Amino acid sequence: MLVLVIGIWAIAGGIVEIANGFGSGETAGTRAMYILTGLVAMAFGVLLLARPGVGVVTLALLFGLFSLFYGISRITLGVQLHQLHQRRSVQPPPALKTAA
Repeated sequence: MLVLVIGIWAIAGGIVEIANGFGSGETAGTRAMYILTGLVAMAFGVLLLARPGVGVVTLALLFGLFSLFYGISRITLGVQLHQLHQRRSVQPPPALKTAA
């Protein structure tokens, strides 16, 4: 039952991602990533619905891999934000530059 719910959720999420890719006013690269992510999510959902027995066995592995990649991306984002904050805190604000 859980595999079917996750399969439907993945297909619905994929449809939303593809709609965001076509509807967003972003650059072509960002739109392509939305569409690619949507297609991968839909393929994952279709595979889970087509072969739920295999999906049960591999679902834990897939969630583990997803969590690993998600965690790495969050750590990378945190490092980038920290570096950005350090660069901005070194420079004085524009108002102080003109007064000096």
